[in-house]
Amino acid sequence: MIKKRFIAGAICKKCQKQDVIRWCKNNDTEQEWIECVSCGYHEDKPDEVMNAEHPQPSSDGIVNIVRFK
Repeated sequence: MIKKRFIAGAICKKCQKQDVIRWCKNNDTEQEWIECVSCGYHEDKPDEVMNAEHPQPSSDGIVNIVRFK
């Protein structure tokens, strides 16, 4: 099953439109990616996840920033 969620305020690197990027995750394979619903731009999640320099902890105390290419 694939879970999809829009990223508020995100701008597509290809078409430069705002609020058209969604984050996707395949629960069966654990693969994650972002895609543009406007122009079809697609980018896989990088292997490395960077920790935030000035984290704003969530309810579970974990903060990560995922930097796509």
